[in-house]
Amino acid sequence: MGSGPTNPADRRSGQGFELTGDVERVLAVVAHPDDESFALGAVLDGLVARGVPVSLLCFTHGEASTLHGRAGDLATLRDTELRSAAAVLGVEPVELLDYPDGRLDRHPLDDLAGHVRRLIAAQRPSHLLVFDTGGVTAHPDHQQATRAALAAARATGRAVLAWALPQDIAERLNDEFGAAFAGRRPDEIDVRLTVSRTRQRRAIAAHRSQSLHNHVLHRRLALQRDREHLRVLYQPSRGGLSMSYAYTARLPQPFSAAVVDRVRAALKDQGFGVLTEIDIQATLQAKLGAAMEDYVILGACNPPLAHRALDIDREIGLLLPCNVVVRADGTGATLVQALDPQTMVQVTGRPELKAVADDAATRLRAALDQLGG
Repeated sequence: MGSGPTNPADRRSGQGFELTGDVERVLAVVAHPDDESFALGAVLDGLVARGVPVSLLCFTHGEASTLHGRAGDLATLRDTELRSAAAVLGVEPVELLDYPDGRLDRHPLDDLAGHVRRLIAAQRPSHLLVFDTGGVTAHPDHQQATRAALAAARATGRAVLAWALPQDIAERLNDEFGAAFAGRRPDEIDVRLTVSRTRQRRAIAAHRSQSLHNHVLHRRLALQRDREHLRVLYQPSRGGLSMSYAYTARLPQPFSAAVVDRVRAALKDQGFGVLTEIDIQATLQAKLGAAMEDYVILGACNPPLAHRALDIDREIGLLLPCNVVVRADGTGATLVQALDPQTMVQVTGRPELKAVADDAATRLRAALDQLGG
């Protein structure tokens, strides 16, 4: 894999993106088993070879595929194939969800994005890697997976890279096979990479049910030779917030006292008591006559964790308790957001606080997961 663009013309100006240095950890988000190998395989392999940890989220089992090169239940086969291929590429962990193949676009975007946000909170990738907008082949599942990743990236301040095909290769494939590839002009490509396809081909072979007679795939790889192309779909402003400082759960119920009580109970299950409660809506209305949506801040404290943090840094009390916001999201939903405890480490510069922050983060994520379950 090359070390980035080979010359200035290889990348559009103004993006502020370099493949080397900027990319610290990658979460690939795809719709189907084999997307990570057939499409992203050489890029993922190149990242891993350079020491960049790569993980994978796949939304469906690919059970609706018309290719069936092996006997057996396709959903089960493709689960096994995905994990074998990921092992070849050095991608871990792998999370395979069970959304219906071919109908991903029928599911609420925020539900799908919630899975991406959850993994961003747990793994803290610097970048997401997805299919180009339009899905490259116009497949609705590919497009929805990319939309979900983009929504999560914008909410958490992560950059998004997209695998794309050059226009000339797309046109050749469409002419030869009657396919529906959507390619990109040279000025639409941000990064060109020199890659090895050795491990990608081994990963493709692991998807035996899909790759045995896949002539379009093998012709595409021949046309691409040792080059891959990426677009920068989203790059957080360098002058603004470039990392997530909140964990978020979206509940499909309108804001109410009962929902706030549910949040209290979930926090209690993880050892947090609520020391303070501020009704921002009521306060602003009373003091300023200003109207806003229902918005409550809960000050959550886990005494053993607070004690450990204060023993390390007495000034950490300025960041305690851990604030949890419960607020209306439109008329029919509620957002629950908790401050990322890693903020303690980032603000203070005290690495010895990391173990406390890790424990608090695990508990807060578990509370939010309980609410969403």
